[in-house]
Amino acid sequence: MDVGLGLWTMRSTAAAPAAHATLYADLLDDARAAEALGFHSLWLAEHHFWYDGWCPAPLVAAAAVLAATRRLHVGTGIHLLPLYDPVRARAEVAWLARLSGGRFEHGVGLGYRAAEYDGFGLSRTVRGRRMDAGLDVLAAGDGAPAPIWVGGMAAPALQRAGRRGLNIMLPSTLRLEQAAEAIATVREHAERAGRTPGRIGIMKYTWVTDGTAADRDRAVAANRAFTREYTGSWFPLRGRPGFSAPDLLEAQARRTVDTGLFGGAEEVAEQLAGFAALGVDLAVLHLAGDGRRPRRAETMARIAEHVVPALAVAA
Repeated sequence: MDVGLGLWTMRSTAAAPAAHATLYADLLDDARAAEALGFHSLWLAEHHFWYDGWCPAPLVAAAAVLAATRRLHVGTGIHLLPLYDPVRARAEVAWLARLSGGRFEHGVGLGYRAAEYDGFGLSRTVRGRRMDAGLDVLAAGDGAPAPIWVGGMAAPALQRAGRRGLNIMLPSTLRLEQAAEAIATVREHAERAGRTPGRIGIMKYTWVTDGTAADRDRAVAANRAFTREYTGSWFPLRGRPGFSAPDLLEAQARRTVDTGLFGGAEEVAEQLAGFAALGVDLAVLHLAGDGRRPRRAETMARIAEHVVPALAVAA
């Protein structure tokens, strides 16, 4: 199993304000650190039209990271492909892939915020059709210029990846048995289409602690705070804005903790090994939501020094 890190968004939030120039400089420093520690990849996210300045141009940010590193793969988790002209997107991805020596990983997804489609002058109702059309363009000719990872867990996303033989990137909140069902769906639709299934990836909220209960409590509290702010701002919960549905918001915060990987290195490695046994090829460990950068450097080192070697032994 390859191990990557995510998701860098370069947000300046009310709880953790920062100059965006600093956040993007930190991104490059973090990428160099990830490469030095031997991680497979670093992943960026995309959103639009919110006060925090969430990275609106992940391909540009990816270009900067690829230029600052030599071996590290850089992925989008995800690039909102339906918002863009697919011909131009393909040209930009091809440029990234060529100049980086094939280190770019193109994660794509539909997105879920109507406001983003409205801002681009599009209807959210056409996102599935635009995704299919965009994937057709990316795969035209000699094939996609970079590996494509289809993000999502809904049946259409799993089917889309399977029947095209594309990689799938599963979301953080899937339990082991849910991941197994999703992987089976992808493989079933690949077989029906006469395709070889692509690689299987999964994101996981993760924090490798020093092994104490107190450090785990700190990690869980930080993740809960991040989830409340993120979900309240971005996710509709049963058709209502997250902050207007506090009970649902709290349930989502509990779910991210219940399905996350929080604990000592041995515990986290054992949990990841369970996903590897299902056929997961890449785990993107979601650390960047925490915001405590010095502590994030500590947990990155623990993962590299203890979790990754344990996974290699388990394999």
